[in-house]
Amino acid sequence: MGKFHWITLALAIMGAHSAAHAAPYEDFTQAPSPENAFKYIHQVTTHPRCVNCHGVMKDGVQRPLVGDDSRLHPMNISAVHNLRLQVEGKKFVEIANSSQPVNCRSCHQNSNGTAPGMPPGAANNLMPGFIWHMPPPTMILSRTMTAAQLCEQLLDSKRNSFLAYRGGRNDMATFKKEFVHHVSDDPLVIWAWQPGPGRTAAPGTHQDLVAAMKLWIDAGAPCPTDAES
Repeated sequence: MGKFHWITLALAIMGAHSAAHAAPYEDFTQAPSPENAFKYIHQVTTHPRCVNCHGVMKDGVQRPLVGDDSRLHPMNISAVHNLRLQVEGKKFVEIANSSQPVNCRSCHQNSNGTAPGMPPGAANNLMPGFIWHMPPPTMILSRTMTAAQLCEQLLDSKRNSFLAYRGGRNDMATFKKEFVHHVSDDPLVIWAWQPGPGRTAAPGTHQDLVAAMKLWIDAGAPCPTDAES
């Protein structure tokens, strides 16, 4: 096979990969069904902007990731340096004496750094005090997890939160209230489409993710099978 044919084949493969990557969002916007809604939710949730903050277990310790290639956070940062929050009234506050001198807040402020490589940051008035931190190991996400695995995790009340009860398969009313609020107002979720210089934004738009979550839950939050994932 000549050089031209190899180049043509490579471009075709790259194009197919790009189309496959964009397909869930395009499918949802063109045909907004509960099934397509969850495929889009899965596409966003397994994107580096979500996966990186949820971290990975490495040598028995939860560690955050960075970059579009989801590499380990530099400076040997781990859950040991996590910021510990709790709810007091309608505000999130740091648990007294719970954090190390060097923690998430040491670098991650209320907004993104202005140049590539500078720490990202996020905060808003919709969830006061909810600043940069890691969720617990039960909420770890993976770029390779199937849609079926994600669905089971989201609907498991023991694995879908740690700051408040969010309901689940056996309490869909609370699940809808909490998860629509989570994807609508959480500054760290919104940040995925405003990640700052040098980072690829999550697929689609924040507004479309909120719409997908509402549509999926209103349909009873159906889970795909492994064969469908």
